[in-house]
Amino acid sequence: MVRKPTSLTSGNITRAIIAFILPMMLGSLIQQLYTMTDSVIVGQFTGKTGLAAINSVATLFKFPLNFMNGLAAGATILISRAFGANDREDLRRSVHAALAVAAALGVVFTAAGVIATPWLMRAMSIPTDIWEPTRIYTRVYFSGLWAMVVYNMTAGILRALGDSRRPLYVLILCCAVNVAGDLLLVGVFHMGVAGAAAATVAAQIVSAVAVLVLLNRSLEGGVRPEKGEHLQRNRVADMLRKGMPLAIQSILFPIANSIIQASVNTMGTDAIAAWGICDKLDLLIWLVADSMSPALTTYIAQNIGAGKYDRVKRGAVTGTLLSAGTVAVISAILYFGSSVFGGWFISSEDAGDILPLVVRYMSLMCPFFFFYSFAEGFSGACCGMGNTLVPMITTLTTICLLRVLSIWFILPHYGTMECIVWIYIASWIAAGTAFTVMFAARAKKLPQG
Repeated sequence: MVRKPTSLTSGNITRAIIAFILPMMLGSLIQQLYTMTDSVIVGQFTGKTGLAAINSVATLFKFPLNFMNGLAAGATILISRAFGANDREDLRRSVHAALAVAAALGVVFTAAGVIATPWLMRAMSIPTDIWEPTRIYTRVYFSGLWAMVVYNMTAGILRALGDSRRPLYVLILCCAVNVAGDLLLVGVFHMGVAGAAAATVAAQIVSAVAVLVLLNRSLEGGVRPEKGEHLQRNRVADMLRKGMPLAIQSILFPIANSIIQASVNTMGTDAIAAWGICDKLDLLIWLVADSMSPALTTYIAQNIGAGKYDRVKRGAVTGTLLSAGTVAVISAILYFGSSVFGGWFISSEDAGDILPLVVRYMSLMCPFFFFYSFAEGFSGACCGMGNTLVPMITTLTTICLLRVLSIWFILPHYGTMECIVWIYIASWIAAGTAFTVMFAARAKKLPQG
């Protein structure tokens, strides 16, 4: 079926999950380093104006990428089950459907993003003093979005086959390309935020090509359809039915966060820069929790395909607790070290204005991050069981609706960044509690054995 397949349906559960998720976490970290490298180099060479420019629109790029990641998760469910059941024909059809959807939507999202940039910036309430650099950065970034879409879908397919290591190797190469490009275009040629965006685009194109080559070599017969084999509409429809709720769920976060970011953008350049630094400091929190969600989706889908329901329950709890424990340790480090780490992202000239704000925001959030890890872990587990609609509705209610309503009705009474921070905290608590209860209810309905 595939070369060197990796099954999650046998062996020690804890070791299997750790071995599978570690490359995913490292890959997510390296992918985040694209943005972090932009922030560090732009912050040092262009000051807080350039830093605020790239951070003010960071949530915009998550819309199409998160949407495609949701569709990729839908494809993962189908591909993982076919792999677990050793169904070669079903596997090939699912892979072809996933690649076709990625290619089509990659082009659509790229064109739409470039054209709609000015409108999106107005919707984000971008301040006039950073309007022009933000516009340039956004359009250049959107021009390479197709490569990011193709990479994320193809890497998701490899992970559905149990291969989480080789996408990591690709990202290591591409991170090196991105860092070199940033130093050259921003540090040497002084291209500012445009150079940072161009370096990221170049790195993503390299990653898309490389991961397609790896998938072609891994899948028996390659990724091209066999003679007389055509793309089946019912296979695309199956993937969309599974993936669309996850895609919608994935974009609910940036929708809510963009509304919040628009409120942050009205509080001045210092608040924007400080909030952006917080987003970089807690990236380890998100990569641990966010990696566990698709890892558990793959793990549970494979085991359900193989009929090993006892491993489903134990694996979901084990994976979520591993995530929560790791997040708790990282939170403690950030609680005491945010002032030191925050200094990496801003010049000494601006540190006196920005770092006290960073410390204040992080000290409020750190004790509550672990709730988010419960939400992501059990959400991924529930999706792996096959029903993706209810998790989407739960995310809509506990994360997005709660945040948006709070911004509309609570923030006007306080008008402070601290209020925004507490809105985030409340949503983590609500989501973590809801998904824990949901998984417990679904686990009781699984067959024994």
